[in-house]
Amino acid sequence: MSPPKKSLLFPAMPSLQQTLLSRIEASGPISFTEFMEAALYDPERGYYASGKARIGASGDFVTAVSAGPLFGRLLARQFHEMWNHLGCPSSWLLVEQGAFDGRLCADILEGLADFAPACFTATSVAIVEPFPQFQVNQETTLQRFQSKITWHRSCDSLPVFTGVHYSNELLDAFPFHILRRTENEWQELRVGAESNTLAFGTHPIEDPELLKVADSLPSLEAGFTSEVGLQPRTWLATLRQKLTRGWLLTFDYGMTQDELLAPHRKNGTASAYRSHQRQDDLLSNPGEQDLTAHVNFTARTRDALAEGWQLAGYADQHRFFTGLAPLHFQDATQKLTMPQQRELLAFRTLTHPQLMGCQFKAWSLSRGVVKKLSGFQFGSTALDGQEV
Repeated sequence: MSPPKKSLLFPAMPSLQQTLLSRIEASGPISFTEFMEAALYDPERGYYASGKARIGASGDFVTAVSAGPLFGRLLARQFHEMWNHLGCPSSWLLVEQGAFDGRLCADILEGLADFAPACFTATSVAIVEPFPQFQVNQETTLQRFQSKITWHRSCDSLPVFTGVHYSNELLDAFPFHILRRTENEWQELRVGAESNTLAFGTHPIEDPELLKVADSLPSLEAGFTSEVGLQPRTWLATLRQKLTRGWLLTFDYGMTQDELLAPHRKNGTASAYRSHQRQDDLLSNPGEQDLTAHVNFTARTRDALAEGWQLAGYADQHRFFTGLAPLHFQDATQKLTMPQQRELLAFRTLTHPQLMGCQFKAWSLSRGVVKKLSGFQFGSTALDGQEV
């Protein structure tokens, strides 16, 4: 007798789209937040959680880390200054969230070891990483520094600490709701089913917190679409309980609320990306493409102030790294070496207005310390009415 076919022993797992369609058929349309949670973070089929996300020239998108080690080494300069501002403690903690393969963390630690050895000795690192495969990759990248590093599945398990929580392109990956303006009010775009295909539909807002945010938005023209994130405030509240003295520092693409609600952005900023190409359909191929939207730094600042943080700085990436440049680069009186030339080329990539310089922003909050940071010396003096 021939053995049973493998497909009968191990039936194929339904696609994420099929699972979502079944869920919608059973319970009705879901919010885009719920769709994005599944599309990015489903343990076995999500774009991030399953390890499909690829960064770099051969991947789906590039980040500042893709430009080489300079991004991390410049951050090491800023962290060294922060350590000095805290009084050079004998121990402090750097917390990275969204570390991907650990390359940024390695660049930072290598920088501190090179030019700030006392700070390096005092430094421990905690990486917040919910996905086991990413942790495996990080452990490989950071093998040299393994005695300094611990891993945590969420911010909830972090110890109470003095130091810095830092991230690169983390906030844009928080799931968000999508709102659309009608003639008289804001309504929510929810994900439903149409001819066995995922499709958007407009629904009255039911979530009280989402309704509160919608009521605070201006009355824009009918059809105007905008994204609203509710999860970051919970994240900020958790970190406020963990960080007793120090800073939160994050880099991401985004802008102020006034800029996001400008007439020429009436279609919103929600996007899907695959192989460096923007995809037209946010709902197609869930789990196979990145989903993102520009960060509303005005909203995030309001969240932070409401949770007891202080705004420490806001600047585009061009101004932030220009402020740090004197701490890292020396006046060139001799011909540059090849490594120095590569660093200058990377610096241009990080700061050029038509590359990463203006699109990406640096945003920092503080707890228990009021010190001007070099990275923000050319930044905005206020954001949402809050003095920096």
